[in-house]
Amino acid sequence: MNHEPSFWTDFPETAGDLKKVSAIIEETCASQNPVVKEGLSGLFDGNGKLLRPGLLLIAAGFGRKQEKHYKLAACLEMLHTATLIHDDVIDDSPLRRGLPAVHARFGKQDAVLIGDYLLSKCFLLAAEYTSPQNAVYLARLMSRMCAMEIEQHASRFVSDLGLRRYLRKIMGKSAILFTLACHVGADEAKAARQTTERLRRAGYNIGMAFQIIDDILDYAGDPSTLRKPLGNDIKEGLVTLPLIAAVSRDETGGLKALFSKPSFTVEDGNEIMSLVKASKGVDVAYSFAEVYTNRALREISLLPKGQGQRALEKIAKRLLIRDT
Repeated sequence: MNHEPSFWTDFPETAGDLKKVSAIIEETCASQNPVVKEGLSGLFDGNGKLLRPGLLLIAAGFGRKQEKHYKLAACLEMLHTATLIHDDVIDDSPLRRGLPAVHARFGKQDAVLIGDYLLSKCFLLAAEYTSPQNAVYLARLMSRMCAMEIEQHASRFVSDLGLRRYLRKIMGKSAILFTLACHVGADEAKAARQTTERLRRAGYNIGMAFQIIDDILDYAGDPSTLRKPLGNDIKEGLVTLPLIAAVSRDETGGLKALFSKPSFTVEDGNEIMSLVKASKGVDVAYSFAEVYTNRALREISLLPKGQGQRALEKIAKRLLIRDT
């Protein structure tokens, strides 16, 4: 199992830790079922960044990092991967990390069951290695993520979603995992309470910026590096920040009317992308990502000085300018 080497090249300690995490995931998810075995092998070999486990382990370094942190980092990546499998089924996305999505290879029914299998393994690890309080936190997180997924599906093709509702959605679907990674890593390592709180806030802001950039890349990314087709959010009727910003600046109302159609042709999708870019929707969205990144950097600047602080600062800045 390989993670994306380029992202962690400058962080050799974390890169070494993540090799342990990958081995734990491989051991934990081992199955004699050929569909489960092949489905998970292909997915975890897709060169993911292992970003959330990496953040958990860096946060643990602000206290006393223990063997259980590797288990918890594996748990978090399994949870994240399970949600991706389920998301791809719901969105009917053909690719994940440049490879055919699980449901495209094995069908939607098996894909859902593979995702459920991952979740069961995740919660078994969590029950064994995390505190009761953080286990409850994880359960609440799952409930929140499911609720946001339901809300997102209900708001497809609704061009007047609104900024506040969008920010609440990405907090519940994406930023909450970054928050959990930093909080649990520090809390389980018995870091100082103030340090744990700052790490939790830094994780939240990094996560918000990360998802906004992710949404921007669907409009302005390079398909060769992004490893998925552009315009997938548009095709699925998902309202993200570039569109929200563009609609608010569209004086003719043409963009709103076009996006409010119950389905799109390829030409409709291309026109929506062009109008969003022409209305500076991508630029406005990027300014929001910068705000969240700067908030994260302020929290990070107040952390105890050392390798962990420097790593988090570099990661926050790098995620703002990523192209994948």
